[in-house]
Amino acid sequence: MKKFLAAALTLASFLIMGLFNPSLAVDREPGSYQLAQQSEPKSSEADESLDKDDEYDDEYDDEYDDEYDDEYDDEVVEINDPLFRLNHEFYLFNDAMYVAIIRPLAKGYNVVIPEEIRLSVKNFFVNLRFPIRFVNCLLQGKGTKAMEEFATFFLNSTVGLAGIQTPASYYDSLPPSPEDLGQTLAVWGADNGFFIMYPILGPSSLRDSARFIDTFFLDPISWLDLDWKTRLAILAYEKFNELSFQIDDIDALKEAVLDPYVAVRDAYVEHRNKLIAE
Repeated sequence: MKKFLAAALTLASFLIMGLFNPSLAVDREPGSYQLAQQSEPKSSEADESLDKDDEYDDEYDDEYDDEYDDEYDDEVVEINDPLFRLNHEFYLFNDAMYVAIIRPLAKGYNVVIPEEIRLSVKNFFVNLRFPIRFVNCLLQGKGTKAMEEFATFFLNSTVGLAGIQTPASYYDSLPPSPEDLGQTLAVWGADNGFFIMYPILGPSSLRDSARFIDTFFLDPISWLDLDWKTRLAILAYEKFNELSFQIDDIDALKEAVLDPYVAVRDAYVEHRNKLIAE
């Protein structure tokens, strides 16, 4: 029984690394893609109803369309997906694992464990990952952000009882800074490379795969004198607990989009770009 639970938690450990995020996008071909908001096409009936003699309306519409296009030109995001077919198969595998194992377990977990306890567990692990955020702030030359990260860690670790509570969140000057090595490489000039959907581990890019180095060297859990199975079990529980807050969002996403794989890919890249820009 213990081995079964350990295996289940291990599978859960990485499934939640951004595996599902709310975003609507449709792609028809592999390769590079574009993420941009587009206006809905006007119906033929609406076109026929336009007053061709009203020059003012035509001029206004043209001006509005130009401004609309300019507004979203800067929001186009691109990434290559040369492994489209393989990535898609891995996504289907991850999704099957989520539906068959992870989601039912998480539903039961939510019923048994109160939200306050689950939130305390989440806060503890976020606080524990301070070295990853702090070191990458320094590598990116963000001295002020590094000091804010240290102040947040100190306050939450002392007053917040090892991060279970988050008193630092009451200070606007101490915002969270989810920095990692993938973002550091982006600041240094590296682009995304190409998209990768890892089995179990979820979505990433060639550049962002460097985050695994953070986990190996800077994650305090890796410093503990524990065998690899125990470390995986701890990490699995952390990710499983995090997933317990995301089930409704995942279900809503899958019902809303035409192609969940593309939605996950789009949302991942957009989210990473926003983090890098902060």
